[in-house]
Amino acid sequence: MTDTSGTRHWYIPDAFIPTADTGSQVSHESICVLNPTDADAVLTITVYFADREPETSQPITLPARRDAHLRTSIPEQVGGLQLEKGVPYGIEVASSADLQVQYSRLDTTQAAYTLMTAVPTPR
Repeated sequence: MTDTSGTRHWYIPDAFIPTADTGSQVSHESICVLNPTDADAVLTITVYFADREPETSQPITLPARRDAHLRTSIPEQVGGLQLEKGVPYGIEVASSADLQVQYSRLDTTQAAYTLMTAVPTPR
């Protein structure tokens, strides 16, 4: 399916909030969004699950020439989405603005922490 509205979409198929922590660091994931344009951007986040229908956030406004790190475990940062720890899901970010999107996960469940990051290509 092709989007003819001018909206750009970024997809992150491997999202997951770890359930445990080791040491003082907290396991978490973030959708990092940079708006280098001169206009405010409005974006939505849709999450997809293996066993239920997708959920879509309320619109999120990112001011012009600003950056945000949207922690997926904090509903206020991801447009009201309430995501469970330990449940895998995929993410779609949609915006009509030309944003830069990055996904990062810090997993502190083991003594040797793991940091994973990805820069999805807009479609």
